[in-house]
Amino acid sequence: MNIRTQQTLRYIGIVLLVMLAMYFYLGTMLKDSMSKRITSELEIQAALITEFFIDKLPTEANFSYDAIDPLVDRLGKTEKARVTFIGTDGTVWGDTERNGQALRAMDNHLARPEVQAALKDGIGIRDRYSDTTQTEFRYFAMPIYRNAGTEDSSNGTGTLIGICRVALPMEAVNTAIGNLRQVVLIASVAGLILAIVFSVLSTGAIIKPIEKLTQMTQSLAAGNITSRVPVDSRNELGQLSQNFNLMADRVQEQIDKISEEHRRSETILRNMGEGVLLVNGVSEITYANPTAISMLGLPDDYIGKALIEINRIPELQALLQKAEQIETVAFAEIRLGNLTEPEVEVTVVPVSAGQEYVIVIHDVTRERQLERIRADFVANVSHELRTPLTTIRGYAETLLGEDFVRTKKGEQFIVKILNHSTRLSRLVSDLLELSRLELGEVELKRSPHHLNTFYEPILDVFEPLLEESGLALKWEIPDELPEVNIDKQLFMQIFVNLIDNAIKYTPDGGTITVSAETDISDVFDELNMSVEEVIVHVKDTGIGIPMESQPRVFERFYRVDKGRAQEMGGTGLGLAIAKHIVLRHNGRIWLDSVLGQGSVFHVAVPLSD
Repeated sequence: MNIRTQQTLRYIGIVLLVMLAMYFYLGTMLKDSMSKRITSELEIQAALITEFFIDKLPTEANFSYDAIDPLVDRLGKTEKARVTFIGTDGTVWGDTERNGQALRAMDNHLARPEVQAALKDGIGIRDRYSDTTQTEFRYFAMPIYRNAGTEDSSNGTGTLIGICRVALPMEAVNTAIGNLRQVVLIASVAGLILAIVFSVLSTGAIIKPIEKLTQMTQSLAAGNITSRVPVDSRNELGQLSQNFNLMADRVQEQIDKISEEHRRSETILRNMGEGVLLVNGVSEITYANPTAISMLGLPDDYIGKALIEINRIPELQALLQKAEQIETVAFAEIRLGNLTEPEVEVTVVPVSAGQEYVIVIHDVTRERQLERIRADFVANVSHELRTPLTTIRGYAETLLGEDFVRTKKGEQFIVKILNHSTRLSRLVSDLLELSRLELGEVELKRSPHHLNTFYEPILDVFEPLLEESGLALKWEIPDELPEVNIDKQLFMQIFVNLIDNAIKYTPDGGTITVSAETDISDVFDELNMSVEEVIVHVKDTGIGIPMESQPRVFERFYRVDKGRAQEMGGTGLGLAIAKHIVLRHNGRIWLDSVLGQGSVFHVAVPLSD
């Protein structure tokens, strides 16, 4: 059913509803009005007839049909209503509709509802079909009292001598209502015809622009975004057409913009050095750029196929499953195949509420080769430097210890040679240790240890320096802390490097606090379960670290305050070594610092290792 037919039927329905409402409302209103009018007339007539009966009726002992019925007939002709006089025992002594033998044969009226109501309440009103006259009447009954010695006996305090009943036919009311309904029916038919004509004309004016809009929307849906609706008026439909054209213009602009962005993104993806894949929730490939196709060796018909089915790399599939379970970014470094295949960094990012996943593959083979070359170079150079440095240092110590003639200037030179060779020896030792940690050549000798076992050795190392600088070392690790499975010698080096760093950058009179606690981390293990950790905090009241320097403090040779570091004799490798020792324990290290207020270094080590 089209909108034109629907609109026409709506108009017709509205007119019919209005006409029906008028039909029933006017009929009910007229009936109530005429009913009240008849009741009022009957009440007036009953009151007048009652006064007449009080004055003209004989005593009850002398009641007879011949005496009463003529009076009743005369009243009926005068009042133009049916009048009935009923005795106290229910005998009908007079009725305008019956005479003679027919009057004497009338039923006893004491049980009539209007009579009973009159005797009980003083007035009885009923609408009832009369079997006597075969007509519907409204009856109004009123008791008649005669009060000896008084002129007024209508107050009900005298002697009851009978009931006066006056009735008017309801035919006039019914006829008037019928005439009204006929008029309303004719008006309804006429209104219906007018509604049909009006609806046809009005819906045509409304529907025509809507049909044009419909055609244009169908054209837009078909892809013809240049379609526009002609604006023929300034009313609401004209404004709708104008707004539709504006919407179409903006849709076209957005489509052009999206198309341009798509072309740009496609160009970037096609030419970027990283492989990019898009897989759905069931690990089926929906997109891959040329680099990803080349890296993973994808066939031409890779779209819609499962990633594990095309390229059987368990580590890649495990990383994808991890991202699905933790619903956040997952990262790992894997090798695409055997030892000769490239080393890559893979990042899996959930998108579309976990319905799709972006996989970014970055080839780090060259970087890892350079890192290994650098580490090997540092290790080899450090190893080669150790022998001549040891020799220089030995000769310098010998010269200082020998008792031969030398000048004061010569002694100063020898002391400088000794100091710098000692510093260079420490640097070489640190470089060698860092290289061994980076290359994974340091084998951990783990055993359970409570962190409080480090307190006495730490105090032995730093007590002279603490006393000299006036610093306070507070050790606040609780005894109930669980033991940690660690390499004691390497972990001791973490404490030494962090506390030594705190001493260097804390002014005299400051405080260094070492504390620890257990916590459930946000890091997940291979089973995607959260890890319980012991977290050590080394807090100082020193100069703090600027925000821009904080991300780089764990880099080798990086110094926040180069002048102060050189003055203190540091190598710039302490925090880097501490970082790699922590990583070898599968832990984490980070810091919080506010410039001018001090720093806190945190070391987290899992309890389960």
